[in-house]
Amino acid sequence: MHETAHRSVQTGPGEGAMDTRERLSFRIDSFTPETLPMSRLAEYLAQLAQLYGSEERVHFEKLKKGSAIVQVAIEEPAFPKVYQRLQSVKTGDPDPDAQKAFKAIDRLLRQDNAVGTLSRPNAGGKILEFPGRKLPVAETHTIQQPTTIDGTVIKIGGRDETIPVLLQDQEGRTFRAEIRGKANAKELSRHYLESPLRFHGQGKWIRYANGEWELDMLYIQSYEEIDDVPLDVVLAELRAIKGNGWASKKDPIEEWKKMRGD
Repeated sequence: MHETAHRSVQTGPGEGAMDTRERLSFRIDSFTPETLPMSRLAEYLAQLAQLYGSEERVHFEKLKKGSAIVQVAIEEPAFPKVYQRLQSVKTGDPDPDAQKAFKAIDRLLRQDNAVGTLSRPNAGGKILEFPGRKLPVAETHTIQQPTTIDGTVIKIGGRDETIPVLLQDQEGRTFRAEIRGKANAKELSRHYLESPLRFHGQGKWIRYANGEWELDMLYIQSYEEIDDVPLDVVLAELRAIKGNGWASKKDPIEEWKKMRGD
């Protein structure tokens, strides 16, 4: 007499069910999965999340080969809304937050000497193209002027007397900066990944062919911890400092807004 063994088969969540999620792939041509720094990937992911919207239904899936391709999966009910949001950037009537994220991603690509494309693999077509390094720079002179920005030190280091610094503001934008003197750099490094600081110095600005101004480099002259002092008081104190250029500004608040891109 033979006994029959009965095996209980269990399936995990979602196993056996059809995957109805849509995929979007963002390609960065200057990197591979092996060369893309994790910190830089995090910056791209933060801006992609803003670009897509519907953050609770958009999930990072994997980093694929073929340059570096960031693939996300989007739950089916949310995809039409996400797709419409992306199309709005392409058609010239964008959602303001999506347009802001698009520009931030393109800025990251220019810094990385890269171009980017956003496509829908299952549908076989590009949705958006990011010009990145291909965006021509207008033939204009470089402008240097007093500049103040708020940011967190996310990178600092070097062996020369001029030390490179990378700052990140509350909106996720990154800015290149330099500080002179190893002692000054060592003191600034105490604030690495800590609370944001307010940096003052000479800003090197460039103008692109589309009319957009971008802070290319901030030569840090001073910085302080951010407090609740009103902006007009801060600017008045800056104007009282001789030789920094602020005293010659007729409307310092309006000048400050221009620096921030407002």
